[in-house]
Amino acid sequence: MFIPTKHENLHKSTIVLGADIIKSLKKRDYNVEDLFQELKKVFEKDISLNQYYNTLTFLWLTDVIELDHFHIKLRK
Repeated sequence: MFIPTKHENLHKSTIVLGADIIKSLKKRDYNVEDLFQELKKVFEKDISLNQYYNTLTFLWLTDVIELDHFHIKLRK
């Protein structure tokens, strides 16, 4: 998950996706599906659902975000 290689696309890495998610969540709270669509549209990310959920799990484990009934918001 975090072991970079020289062949890895940095725009799709967990850390960069996490930063994009945090940028979006600073503006407003999202539900899970709307945030995925926001990443694809605004940040022009071509990511899989697996990458997206791995990034959400990473942010949740590090106490950056909190989830409440499919609603995501930044932890204060």
